[in-house]
Amino acid sequence: MKIKLKSSYPCLVKIGNNSYDIDENDLLEIENEEQIFVYPISYNRKNIPFYINLNALKNCERYLVTDIDDYKLLFLNKVDRISNFAKEKLTFSEDNCEIKISNNVVIFENKNSIVQYELEEMFLNYRVFKIEDFACVELDAKSVFAFNMKTGKLFHFKGNEFEFEKDLLKIKDNLNDCEDRRKSCLYKFSGDNIATEKCEFDYSDLHFKEEMTPYRFLEAVKCKDYSFAKNLLGGNLKNVEEKDFYEFLGGVKAFYPLSLNEFIIENSSEKKLIRFDVSNGLIFDLSVDNL
Repeated sequence: MKIKLKSSYPCLVKIGNNSYDIDENDLLEIENEEQIFVYPISYNRKNIPFYINLNALKNCERYLVTDIDDYKLLFLNKVDRISNFAKEKLTFSEDNCEIKISNNVVIFENKNSIVQYELEEMFLNYRVFKIEDFACVELDAKSVFAFNMKTGKLFHFKGNEFEFEKDLLKIKDNLNDCEDRRKSCLYKFSGDNIATEKCEFDYSDLHFKEEMTPYRFLEAVKCKDYSFAKNLLGGNLKNVEEKDFYEFLGGVKAFYPLSLNEFIIENSSEKKLIRFDVSNGLIFDLSVDNL
């Protein structure tokens, strides 16, 4: 039985007398083995070393297994961290907002709604503040959450620089991706919504092999640079509307390459397998299957 191992986090995998350091970009092929041991690089009370019996694979909290073509894909899931909460409270004219913050989740609660967001990265400092009808949390000046007290809707922004001016939020972000993309956006807090006033991208003048097109496409969709992503499409795909990117892919929170044309994409609720058909540096067809 051929198995291909993919991980959503850096870890050490021990197979027999051999050990392999892998991260999100690696794909490890396994044949004629009965067991493996996984040692996560980031250690906590739940993210601990564990053992997998390759002869009795079944979906569980730590991994997902699925059949793809002539092999089994074994995908290692991130496991939620256990931690204590810091509690904060913001007072509005008609309601209060209780905020709980830990190293892996932020929770907003008022009389009508409870909303939580799982954090992808650790942080050291936070601050809590109000803008209009929004309860806000800023983490290490790199991430901002805005919870609308009337609708219960939660907005999340990431960046390298944040600037607040009355009901406006300016964000600059260096994405450190293939294009060395730099994102500059202006958002307006208005009523029960946060509107995008302006969003611009700058790129470095870099050159890539045609085989990198699917990877660059997913990077662009992930950061919502849809005009750039559309320039990588050919044929009938050129007519795809920007809103259809999100509806078709379900959003892209993270992606993991299996090959140059096959990727696992992850959104807030599920994982999918996406395959690309590329010719002359353009994507002419793609398929998406649930895992």
